[in-house]
Amino acid sequence: MKQDNWNINTAKVSLWLETEDRGDNGKAIELSIMLGNNCNDDELRSTYWTAIRSIGSSFDDFPMARRGRESALPDAIELAATSVKNTVTAAFAGITDSDTLLKVILPHGRTGGSYATIDDLAEEYGNKAYRALVQGYKDGRWDGTMEDSVPQMASPPIKADKEAETEV
Repeated sequence: MKQDNWNINTAKVSLWLETEDRGDNGKAIELSIMLGNNCNDDELRSTYWTAIRSIGSSFDDFPMARRGRESALPDAIELAATSVKNTVTAAFAGITDSDTLLKVILPHGRTGGSYATIDDLAEEYGNKAYRALVQGYKDGRWDGTMEDSVPQMASPPIKADKEAETEV
């Protein structure tokens, strides 16, 4: 595996590892990443990568278990958006007094009901942040620039501004 691909893939896996303790499997993945980082052989990195994917495949949320089609986003944009998604999800999941939020912050009107747990609410807001960044990238309002862990994205135009643009 080429060094660039290794760096991109292991960055995604490292972010995933940071979200929760993965026990001995997580330690084995971390060790494989460390060994791959320290080697200068593409073939050996491929061997480590195979081990990482094999160990990680036992987790439903492993980021490199591709289901469906591959992202059309450039790797750097995908990595930045996923990082922000994980940050937002962790921030909401870390709210300690969640009972009030779960009673008043409700899913989309057509969905009905309420969020069962703070983790469900956190996942929804993480996904919402991800979708906003992807849309910002598609609209040309975000080029993947991050300042620390904060995306530097312009806000979408206000509806009145958007209508004025179409009249011209």
